[in-house]
Amino acid sequence: MNPFITPNKFVFFLILGCLSLVAIPLIALSFYNQPSLVDDYCFADTARQFGVWQAQKFYYDGWTGRYFHNLMVHTGPLVWEWYGAYAVFPILLLILLWLGFYAVIHELARPLLTLTEQIVAASAGCFLFISQLVSIPEFFYWYPGLACYSVACVGFLFLIAVLIAHDRIQFRMNGRFLFLEALLVAVIIGSSETSMIMAMALLGTVLMGLLIYRKKLPVSQLILFGIAAICCYFLIQAPGNAVRMGGNERSQDVLFSVTETLKYCVQYFPKQFTKTPLLPLSLLFLPVAYQLTDTRNPTRRYFEVHAGLAILPYVGLLFILTLLHFWAVGVQPVPRLLNAVNLILTLGWFYNLTIWVRVFRQNVGVLSFLTSYRWTVVVVVAISLLFLTYHNVNFRLTVSDLRSGRAKQYHEAVEQRYALMARSKSDTVQLSPLPVSPVSLVLGDFSSDPYHLWNRCWAGYYHKKGVKLGPATIE
Repeated sequence: MNPFITPNKFVFFLILGCLSLVAIPLIALSFYNQPSLVDDYCFADTARQFGVWQAQKFYYDGWTGRYFHNLMVHTGPLVWEWYGAYAVFPILLLILLWLGFYAVIHELARPLLTLTEQIVAASAGCFLFISQLVSIPEFFYWYPGLACYSVACVGFLFLIAVLIAHDRIQFRMNGRFLFLEALLVAVIIGSSETSMIMAMALLGTVLMGLLIYRKKLPVSQLILFGIAAICCYFLIQAPGNAVRMGGNERSQDVLFSVTETLKYCVQYFPKQFTKTPLLPLSLLFLPVAYQLTDTRNPTRRYFEVHAGLAILPYVGLLFILTLLHFWAVGVQPVPRLLNAVNLILTLGWFYNLTIWVRVFRQNVGVLSFLTSYRWTVVVVVAISLLFLTYHNVNFRLTVSDLRSGRAKQYHEAVEQRYALMARSKSDTVQLSPLPVSPVSLVLGDFSSDPYHLWNRCWAGYYHKKGVKLGPATIE
């Protein structure tokens, strides 16, 4: 075997190659992204008609208490007619997602892992998360979805990293740390009820761990928890929540919610282990977990929790996050919510896996595949990753929309609509339906009903009285 081709080098190029396979199509699609008819124009039109503050108040009182989400969508690029931002934001989000994973692994293992190993670990996490996404457009390309769940997911990663960094000084009062933690908490909680539970679960776990294992509760973390509680209050007590939750007769039906959640979890979560790269990447993570549990690692104490005490809250949190949508609106979780659930699934899985490695190391001993990469394991993982990536729905959809030209056709069709709206002198404009609908970019088009909300919002944004669909253009 060529000595220059070591298992570690092979893993480096394998992981970066896999990330490139899924990331490059996402970046390419960004340049064809357009504001969505699903809500984008409604938020922008409301903000332009009534002002940013009053528009937020309308939604806070009439639909949702997600104060940060409301701020983002009512100050979004469409309000300022910055159409080019819809190509920038998905790429920026992808970069921040990678940086979030990097920040976590860097703070956890910087004394032990080299920069190259940290890059590999962050790239693997980013690749896995993208592969697990239930909806590509709702995470990367749909601005209201980005404001509701995507930003919160990235913020959650950075919050973990900042908390670990703060713990290096024993959570002593530090204005910079506390400000950054409070800002991230306010953003995460204000994005959605799902991210609120994620943030409170994390902060509660930190406080519980400090109380049980260190017999103290730092003032800085008590202040942070108090700030989080205030943020929760502003989200929960919003009058609009009752309006949104009152639209389904199954809403807040506890028995229905619990039984449906159990059935849904049994079907959904096993697929995340069999149809995504989660298990192959778990094999590659074992040597990393081994180093995380090394006595030289100052963050080793995070993994000294009893295995049972770690797995039960993990499973419980996944159940609660899945239950939330059944309980609130009486239907199964929407794809954008499941994107956030998958982040908890991934982080919790690798946290528990590290604990199991620590238990195995203490009670059984050390095996070679735990301490370093072996060619047998690496080859098996490589074959598995290539197979799973090739058959991954997200990868196939993004590549298909690019290769077929659907993304480009969609982009050009929307640009033609803009031009028609600009030159039309009529109060009511007739537009052709979209010739194509690339599913990795588009969530919906105009309704045949000219009085549909999406039609009215588009018309209002362009200072028209109405817009209706005409016959399809035949080329």
